[in-house]
Amino acid sequence: MQAATSNKNISMALRVICYLLLFEYLLFIISGASFSYLQGNGFFSIEVDPVSWGFYLLGVPQFITSHPWASVSLDIITVTLLILFSRNPFNNKIAIPLFLLLLLFYVTLMGHLAHHNYQFGYCLLLLPFMFKETINRNFAYDAVRYFALFFYFSAGLLKITGNSWADPAHFSHLVSGQFTPYYLEHNTGFRTMVNLYFSGLPKPGYVLFLLSIILEIAALIGFFTKKFDTWLCVFILLFHFGNWLLMDIGPWGQVAFVCFVFSRQKFAD
Repeated sequence: MQAATSNKNISMALRVICYLLLFEYLLFIISGASFSYLQGNGFFSIEVDPVSWGFYLLGVPQFITSHPWASVSLDIITVTLLILFSRNPFNNKIAIPLFLLLLLFYVTLMGHLAHHNYQFGYCLLLLPFMFKETINRNFAYDAVRYFALFFYFSAGLLKITGNSWADPAHFSHLVSGQFTPYYLEHNTGFRTMVNLYFSGLPKPGYVLFLLSIILEIAALIGFFTKKFDTWLCVFILLFHFGNWLLMDIGPWGQVAFVCFVFSRQKFAD
């Protein structure tokens, strides 16, 4: 009865966000970045992140990547749970194992790639839904929102304190380095043409770089009011999709998360 009541209270916006999360994981599968594709005896790097230590000491990622049946099974389970979560996000018995599976996916993927990826939002989105009580969900939602605000604001602040903004050619060097594989493969797609344009003209690229800093710094507003959360969502999505176009850094993994934390969600009984 409680589950049925909760389902009626799911807003259209929240339902869209849930389906976005499912869509993003399906993109991981299609692009070859899911459990099923992380196979073989690859080199793992756990670096200094204590989140990953326990997983690797137990040998869980190593077991998954060396047993194809395990990785394929985990993908099937994850997609199934995402579908169930989309239908009833207020069932914490679905949210908890789904969070653990996506956390395991993050740890395995980052160790396999030997570097940490900022796209952790698909996992953090689930935190408020892991709690059964409404008041705890609301507290968790606010905590995740403030974390997101700090994450983006600090990223913009580091660009300022690191003085990268003071070099007009900094962005041109970055974009040319990001697309080196495309140049070697003689790729002539639209994004490569845009990249070549900004690589050869530092001034327009410098303006875009300063604009990206402003978009990230704007997150500071969210610490004082939720009135402009819709605009912050637009700004940050523009930042991510701009990065995808110019730097080939895909936004998938953050889109549903950004929409969620700035949706001004309030859980009600």
